[in-house]
Amino acid sequence: MTRQKRTTDELRERALGALVTDAFFTWPSALVIGLTMIAFFSGISLFPAFQPWMWLVIGAILEAIYLVVTINDPTARRQAISRMLQEKFDPRDIRNLPARQRLQKALEYKRSIDEFIAKQSGAMQLALQDTANEIEDWIEQIYLLGKSIDNFESNAIVERDRREVPTQLRSLETRLKLESDPTVKAELQEAIAIRKRLLEDLGKVASLVKRTEIKMDNTVAQLSSVHTKLQQMAHTKQMDSTRARRLSQEIHDEVAALADIVEAMEDMYSSSGGSGYTSAVDKLSARVESAAAPSEESELDSFLAEDQARRRSARNE
Repeated sequence: MTRQKRTTDELRERALGALVTDAFFTWPSALVIGLTMIAFFSGISLFPAFQPWMWLVIGAILEAIYLVVTINDPTARRQAISRMLQEKFDPRDIRNLPARQRLQKALEYKRSIDEFIAKQSGAMQLALQDTANEIEDWIEQIYLLGKSIDNFESNAIVERDRREVPTQLRSLETRLKLESDPTVKAELQEAIAIRKRLLEDLGKVASLVKRTEIKMDNTVAQLSSVHTKLQQMAHTKQMDSTRARRLSQEIHDEVAALADIVEAMEDMYSSSGGSGYTSAVDKLSARVESAAAPSEESELDSFLAEDQARRRSARNE
């Protein structure tokens, strides 16, 4: 998760820089700078000891106040981060069409969730900010999963092995039948066992990539669920800070599981073969199995169930 945290921090720093730049080139900023320069060159004096250079100081202070107010506006910050997300995790970077479409949907849900949070106020908005931050990390992992699928489909070594290993295996088995030397037969048997294991691993990888695609589908569906349930609960105003933290933690755990899968896929692609490759495939299999394990009822599910119970109780009274 260290690399993921570093990437997210860099994204937010870039968003802050973009926000400062955008704020500087707005009409209020231009107005402050323009009036300051007019006052400076006109020689207007506010009191007897007033010096023209003091207008520059006053203008700088006013400009700084405007920039600070702008960059601390939660709505403006979320909009800037949303733009950075779109730029850094551009769906056009993903060649696999289904994966690209999933990322596009995830970004759309993220924008809608940001709009929802911007409409909240006070404690409700603050409570949901951590959730918004975790969703940014979620988007990153969806993007990286898409890139991993691209890597599998374009990996020359994997493609070569899938094409050549079955032929090599058949050739070795034919040679084994014709060989009479015990030493050579033992070497052929070992070579056959290695290629059988490699062929089994290649089949397992292909299956795991398909399961990773399903995991991407499920992840986008979870993001859709968060989006829908947030909309459903908006009218209740019962989402306290404790529950918001639990929701944020649930998303954090899901992001960590996805990051583990991405890491395992990268380890597999970087393995050149042999026991290292087999170990990497087994690691990826374990991560996918772990991520596919059924989870307990989420905090939002629990919250909505209680809300529905309250509504039924109110109707019966």
